[in-house]
Amino acid sequence: MSSGTFTFNPHPGGFKAGPDMSSHPFAKVIVVSDFDGTIVNVDTTEVVLDLNADPGWRRIDEAIERGEVSFEDSLRQEFAMIRVPQEVILGQLDRVAAIRPNFGRLVDYCVSNGMELMVASGGFDFCIQHFLNRDEWLKFMQIHAPKSRFTENGYTLTFPEKVTPASVNFKDDLVRREKMKGKGVFFVGDGFSDYPAAREADFAFAIKASRLAGLCREGNVPHTEVTDFQEVVDALIVRLREGS
Repeated sequence: MSSGTFTFNPHPGGFKAGPDMSSHPFAKVIVVSDFDGTIVNVDTTEVVLDLNADPGWRRIDEAIERGEVSFEDSLRQEFAMIRVPQEVILGQLDRVAAIRPNFGRLVDYCVSNGMELMVASGGFDFCIQHFLNRDEWLKFMQIHAPKSRFTENGYTLTFPEKVTPASVNFKDDLVRREKMKGKGVFFVGDGFSDYPAAREADFAFAIKASRLAGLCREGNVPHTEVTDFQEVVDALIVRLREGS
C-alpha cells in the first residue's frame, strides 16, 4: 500500500475474511457502500457541522450541485470549520446515529460468498471505524475514505489518490478501478456525491426517496430503491443467480 493511499485494510496483503474463497464464483464481485445516510441512518458529517460549524457550511454543499466546487474541495472547506476533538464528535453522534437495519446480513452474505465489501465515504474516518467496529464488522471490509487530522485550524483531510483521470470524485474512481480489474461492482448509496459511482457501477441500490434515487431515475441508471440491507441481499441473490 503506497503512502498516498488511505484505504483502511485490516488484512495486509489483501482481503482475507475467513477461508480462502478465491475460487468461489462470486469472488470477482464487489459491493461498495456509502456510509452516511446509507449504512447509518443519518449523515454524520451534516450532524457534526450543524452542531459545531458556522451555518454557512450549507452554501458549500449548494456549490457542489452547481458544479462550482469539487466534492473533495467542499469537504476540505467544511471540515476546516470543525474545531472540536474526536471524543466530542463521537459523543454527539452516539446520541443520534444508528446502523441501518440488516447491514450485518450484508456483511455475512459477502463473507460467506467470498465477495469483497468496501465502504466509500467522505465522512470522518474515525467515525466510520467507530460505528462499524461495534459489532466487529470492520475486519471484514475495507474503508476507502479521506484520512483526517485534527489541528488548531480544524480538520485537514488527505484523500485516496485517484487512478483514472476521468473520475468525478474518489468514490467513482474506486468503482472504475475495481471494474478495470475485471470485477462486477454493485454500489449502495443515497446522496449527490454517490451518483457518479452509481452511474459507473454495474448496478446500484439507492436508499428510497433519497437524492441518489431521484438522480438515478432522471439519468436512467439501472437501480433498485431500498430501505434496509436485507433488500440489498435479496436483490443480490437474485441478480447473481441470474448472471451465473
